[in-house]
Amino acid sequence: MTTESKAIPAPSMKVTWKKEIPFLLVHLVAFGVLFFPFSWELVALCLGTYVLRMFAITAGYHRYFSHRTYKLNRFWQFCMAFLGGTSAQKGALWWAAHHRVHHRRSDQEGDVHSPLHTGFWWSHVGWIMSSDYEETHWEQIPDLAKYPELVFLNRHHWIPPTIFAIAIFLIGGWAAFFWGFVLSTVLLWHGTFTINS
Repeated sequence: MTTESKAIPAPSMKVTWKKEIPFLLVHLVAFGVLFFPFSWELVALCLGTYVLRMFAITAGYHRYFSHRTYKLNRFWQFCMAFLGGTSAQKGALWWAAHHRVHHRRSDQEGDVHSPLHTGFWWSHVGWIMSSDYEETHWEQIPDLAKYPELVFLNRHHWIPPTIFAIAIFLIGGWAAFFWGFVLSTVLLWHGTFTINS
């Protein structure tokens, strides 16, 4: 079996709803912003945390980890992986492994998030909600798997978003938490997912 054929299983198109309760709850909690007074400072916080973390996804997870289009030393590589991790899109190694398979099979069978084969909903968010794609496919990323600090962040991908959320809460309270973390994260997820769908 080749690396490509075992990289990602054929889509079962089955969502694991019980596993996705936290993902769905964050979407629901995002409506909490309606209970806080509107302010331009909170909007700026939401946009600022969105832009910062979208930078980490596009320049870090995508351009650096997936495509290796530029070089970073180990310290800055770790910082980029940590910052990308604050987006709650799993670890950089998981993200890069799935993205490399996507580019090998772009819009062909086996491209798990191609709307041509799976439809809009599945390509946008369904595949994220399936237990078929939880694992990191280490054979896709041997160049990255040699760094224990990246493997640690990948295995404990909940640490960066948790630290980020707590920091925002401690700095600005509940309103900042809802605007700067919860709402920003939901917008960030769908901003990233829209690229697929």
